[in-house]
Amino acid sequence: MRFSPLPRPILAVLGVFFGLSLLAPLPFAIVLPGSAQNIFEKIITIENQKTYPATGRLDLMSVRVTNPNNWIIGPEIMYAWLRSDEAVYPRAAIYPPGATNASEKKAATADMTSSQKKAIGAALSFLSAHPDYGVAKNQLIEKNISFDVKRTGGPSGGMIFAIGLIELLTPRDILHGRHIAGTGTITIDGRIGPIGGINEKISAAKKAGVEIFLAPEGNRLELGKIPKGIKVVVVSTLFEAIVALTKQS
Repeated sequence: MRFSPLPRPILAVLGVFFGLSLLAPLPFAIVLPGSAQNIFEKIITIENQKTYPATGRLDLMSVRVTNPNNWIIGPEIMYAWLRSDEAVYPRAAIYPPGATNASEKKAATADMTSSQKKAIGAALSFLSAHPDYGVAKNQLIEKNISFDVKRTGGPSGGMIFAIGLIELLTPRDILHGRHIAGTGTITIDGRIGPIGGINEKISAAKKAGVEIFLAPEGNRLELGKIPKGIKVVVVSTLFEAIVALTKQS
């Protein structure tokens, strides 16, 4: 059977149609690896309380996400799909309806502040429940602790903040000179919760030279191929995280 070629005007219209479809904004968001911040470098401050120097590095991880004020186009999505360190999500899975850059920044700041308070509570509760770590209960004063995080927001730094406080407040050496990172929300009773962008954070940690990465149990099924040279340890509580670091030393 023979097929006649389409008339040129129709081909031109179809070409314009498909060209415009590639440039049309689509309801997706792209998540990329972010930065690693050593929380012992001007992020945690403890005043009027005995502290011990950290022997290693403990990184707070972040991811970068396309701006909620902007919609992305087809070629951007295809490029992200081809890259192993980027992920494409439906916009609704990342941002609530009506989200703007301003509203998301405000929410991320509020979540970060809340996570810091919970991290302090979790760390002090842990040390209070484990006197063998060498910190007397009357030494644990919450108001002496503060954080200064400028380059990231959200609740996912909770676990790392808590581990950092324990490292600084106890004479025990938890890090043993290693480069460690991780992510996860935390409750005052020490439960670790899942976060978004787990694989992108592991990728960023690998690039930063991290040896051990602590990941929430709730993210276990999302874990992709782990880059060579970095060990990922899955934990569900602050106690498990501290024990895991002790065993890995």
